[in-house]
Amino acid sequence: MSPSGDAPAEASAPAAAPGPPLVASVIDVGSNSVLLLTVEVGAGGRARVVDTALVTTRLGDGLAPAGRLAPAACARTAAAVAALAGRARNAGAARLWAFGTAALRRAADGATFARELGAAGGFPVQILSGEEEARLAYAAAAGVAGTGGRALLVVDVGGGTTELALGCGAAVAAAASLPLGALALGQEHLRSDPPPATEAAALAATVNAALAGTPLLARVRQAGATLAASGGTATALAALDLALPAYDGARVHGHVLSRVALAALVRRALVTPAAARAAWPSLDPGRAAILPAGAVVLERIADAAGADGVVVSDHGVRHAYLRARLAEVGVSAAFAGAGR
Repeated sequence: MSPSGDAPAEASAPAAAPGPPLVASVIDVGSNSVLLLTVEVGAGGRARVVDTALVTTRLGDGLAPAGRLAPAACARTAAAVAALAGRARNAGAARLWAFGTAALRRAADGATFARELGAAGGFPVQILSGEEEARLAYAAAAGVAGTGGRALLVVDVGGGTTELALGCGAAVAAAASLPLGALALGQEHLRSDPPPATEAAALAATVNAALAGTPLLARVRQAGATLAASGGTATALAALDLALPAYDGARVHGHVLSRVALAALVRRALVTPAAARAAWPSLDPGRAAILPAGAVVLERIADAAGADGVVVSDHGVRHAYLRARLAEVGVSAAFAGAGR
């Protein structure tokens, strides 16, 4: 199965993985952060998360469409990828893959930088299309919603873009990638700390305009789809709603953010200065600067979809990508539990 294809839901029964446990890793080169996921696949194809890591590098910092990546952002990202690759190999990873998302696909020199990262690390860095990213987000999150046969919309709010995928069960019916990234929107609209109501309103208007031109959301409303969300914005908001003293993926995975709770968290993020947000116990400091914009995007999508709440998935694109790549080498795996 190609990483861009429809993957089965996380809850599907895997085939047995013969032999000793296999350790495998994936590195996600995002617009705001670089993430590592390392799993051990044991008997019965059960994939246990053994290591995760996140480094905020802001590869998409100040990136205009078809512009070039900032040299400082490239240097930070290259250092993070090298460090995480070494960490994966120290954990015994026999297989190591990497992929990039919005910043690499939007930048004029994105493909060149991806090749440089791959050459330095000894592994290829695949640049996902927006549709591939959306389908993988769906594959990762589909198992958490418990829709009972209803349609499902999966949203992944990233640093450079936001992906939407509508489906039922394991099958994706439609997917879209929108230029609504938390990093990009925050830099464009939220220039004060904290932003005044006028800046927040301008951000919401931009998001609403983009969503109004998205036919997929009309289908979502007609289908009465359940709404699920993955990615750093959604998981951070769930952790805040749960008042966790530290991030706990097992608690976050499957948590339902009500519309009332989501609206309250948006207001809280917008009125709190960045330094204070960075000190929130469950929030990664690198997420603090972009959380207000990401929260507005998620809230506006929930409103446009007519959803009562949002089911949050701790599993994201990297989980489905790793699962797909393992399948290509003959290893069927299902994640045993939540893990960033």
